[in-house]
Amino acid sequence: MRSVNVKEHLKLSLIYTAVAAVPPVIQVLIQPVIEGNSRLNAIDFAHIGMAEMITSLAFTISLFSMGNAISRFFYDVNDDRKGYNNLVSSVYSSILLRGFFLIVLAFIFRNYIGNLFSQEGLRDFSTYGFAAIITGINRSVNISAATLYRNEKRVKAFIVVNLATALVRTGFQLIGLFYFEMSFLGYVYGSAIGSSVVSAGVLIYSYRKCGFLYNRNLMASMNRFAWPLFQYGLLSWGLTFADKYFLEKFPSDLGIYFTAVNFAMGMQIIMQGLQGATQPEIFRYMKEGIRVREEEIKSMSNMLMAQSQALIALAIIPVMLYLTFFYETDVRFASAFIALIFIRYLPRTQYVIFSLVVYYEKKTRFFLYLNLVTLSLNVILNFLLIPYLMIYGAVISIMVSDILQVIGVYFYAQRIAPIRWNLWKLMYSPLVCVSAIILFEIIKEFYGLNQYITASASVTVLLVSLVLLYRREIAGLFRKI
Repeated sequence: MRSVNVKEHLKLSLIYTAVAAVPPVIQVLIQPVIEGNSRLNAIDFAHIGMAEMITSLAFTISLFSMGNAISRFFYDVNDDRKGYNNLVSSVYSSILLRGFFLIVLAFIFRNYIGNLFSQEGLRDFSTYGFAAIITGINRSVNISAATLYRNEKRVKAFIVVNLATALVRTGFQLIGLFYFEMSFLGYVYGSAIGSSVVSAGVLIYSYRKCGFLYNRNLMASMNRFAWPLFQYGLLSWGLTFADKYFLEKFPSDLGIYFTAVNFAMGMQIIMQGLQGATQPEIFRYMKEGIRVREEEIKSMSNMLMAQSQALIALAIIPVMLYLTFFYETDVRFASAFIALIFIRYLPRTQYVIFSLVVYYEKKTRFFLYLNLVTLSLNVILNFLLIPYLMIYGAVISIMVSDILQVIGVYFYAQRIAPIRWNLWKLMYSPLVCVSAIILFEIIKEFYGLNQYITASASVTVLLVSLVLLYRREIAGLFRKI
């Protein structure tokens, strides 16, 4: 049996993380170019945020959790060329079919969708909605391709898809803004065209290689696996955008909040690169037997948690400085919320780690029940808190929901396949760090402290906890270097 190849894992983690970082980093780099007193302002970014809400919903529906399904079913057909071709082609065909029906439904109900918004620029859904939906469908295709290549360990293909998505999409966004219209419409149209170019390349390549197929029996099996995850995806979409919808009545605050969350989404994409290097290895160990490979599973999970925490700690101050010095309009005030928003990815990483057991055992229906509870609580908290606390109300709501998800998935995973986790590394220490950073934010608001003082304290807590918990691993790594 294999032991954990730390060198190989760290190499893949570095590659996947660096490549996954390119799209959000480029989006961050162009924001000072498109933001300013004569360019986009906080209200424009609020409109972009609402268009992204529609894009994400289209992505969730058209994808139908096929990314997770590919990650699991790939190991059933990786030694069967015919089965592999059926899998790949059927997944892409199903995405396009769902996307087509989604566009038809959006056309029928376009007026009703527009009436859901209070801002005048968002009420005419036809001007931006279909472009947002097309972007979501393209994202489904590109994410599925990246997931497949990651599981196959086709690193070059993974790099090509991610770099093409980043460069082509960003290029067309700039064209849309500077040569079509300097408003959120130019941004949305550019995103739709750029993502279409990349997804068209993925589809042409894949269909030429695998054929144009749709295996009903295979898709029936994958859909049964994906159905609870799709429901979970819809609920997760609600958890992600409920706060933004309640803030929609306050466009300037929404623009500031969306800017902070946009940086956090970049952090999430980078972390997905880390998770992308870890998940296939953990699934391979689980295939050999969870009890037999428990130590390897624990080791990989600990590394993922440590990498995520280190990444958050090292990103907080640079992102705050970037917002402070390179932005002109009110969106620069997003820097005050960076530490508080970034730390939500500690419980998100915990959730990812504990849920891998549930995915592998195909007990995915549990996610429906867990997220029904958390979404209900999230909506109630947003409704009660946002009118009084604005952005802080949104942050409190999502943080409470995230921690509830972690606790729920941990106990369920232990029930179906108990693992003797190092709970100080995976559960207690991250939550202590979250609590400390929340306390720093309260002190900052109460005493009017400079945001960089409390942010520095937050970074210190994150790094010190890492050194205390992983001192042996860090010392061993330095010895090897």
